[in-house]
Amino acid sequence: MSVSAARKFENFSEWFDGLLLKARIVDNRFPVKGFSVYMDNGAFMLDKLKELLEAELEKTGHKKMYFPLVTSEELFGKEAEHIKGFSKEVFVIDQGPGEQKLIIRPTSETIMYPMFRLWIRSHADLPLKVYQSVNVYRRETKATRALYRVREIPWNEAHTVHEAPSEAEKQIREALEIYQKVLKRLGIGYMTLKRPDFDKFAGAVYSIAFDAWNPDGKVNQVATIHNLGRNFAKAYEIEFEKKDGSRGIAYQTCYGFGFSRALAAVIAQHGDDRGLVLPPVIAPAQVVIIPIPFKGQEKQIQEYASKIKDMLS
Repeated sequence: MSVSAARKFENFSEWFDGLLLKARIVDNRFPVKGFSVYMDNGAFMLDKLKELLEAELEKTGHKKMYFPLVTSEELFGKEAEHIKGFSKEVFVIDQGPGEQKLIIRPTSETIMYPMFRLWIRSHADLPLKVYQSVNVYRRETKATRALYRVREIPWNEAHTVHEAPSEAEKQIREALEIYQKVLKRLGIGYMTLKRPDFDKFAGAVYSIAFDAWNPDGKVNQVATIHNLGRNFAKAYEIEFEKKDGSRGIAYQTCYGFGFSRALAAVIAQHGDDRGLVLPPVIAPAQVVIIPIPFKGQEKQIQEYASKIKDMLS
């Protein structure tokens, strides 16, 4: 049975929105713009996506941490390009007269890197590879859309620190492989593209994006990888003692994987006019049909099992 009167390739928006609610993935009727409720199936799939990605990060030596939700205006403004890129998108907590305003994280560079400065003293402390799976917040002023363009974004972000630029480049290649493995498990079709300078991450040397195709002809950016060079390390004074005793400024990378965007890509690419189709690795319900043949009835039983399969697919 179709989830709505709309067909996926004829009216994608109506098809998608109807499917989200009927399949108990997301209810987008929360009375604050850009915020959604993840229902039971949606929450289950988000957790499975998180497990899938975090397993790959752990295999490659990344360590899980949790950092605070907020940073100060002073820390947020330390990297000039970064503040210019995100200043219009942040939510601000006003603590009252005489108190510094707090910035709710749109991403966590300005929250993590003051701590990296304290933790890194020597080349022996490198590389540092950490990640967290959290929600970030961006004050979208354009029209919002469930899973695709929201103000509360469930995602994973990884941040690394290195002694040399060659090690940072090697880390970029590792991040590419991690995301490729995850997207392959999900069966998502995508292109990997280096972003032009005007569209790179604010403060990065360069950025690479994973753009998944969408049935309406648009693209869905599900993940990004950034070589930060020494831009943030200079701003946040992330220095270390080299093997020869001299002082060095660290090189950094960061990369983010949007769980909601990845979920949107899975639904959009695999679903059909009959409803939701999911890869087994994140499916809340899985069915295995096992025909048990009886002598003389093998053909009938096989045909009946095939009929059940056709009903479910």
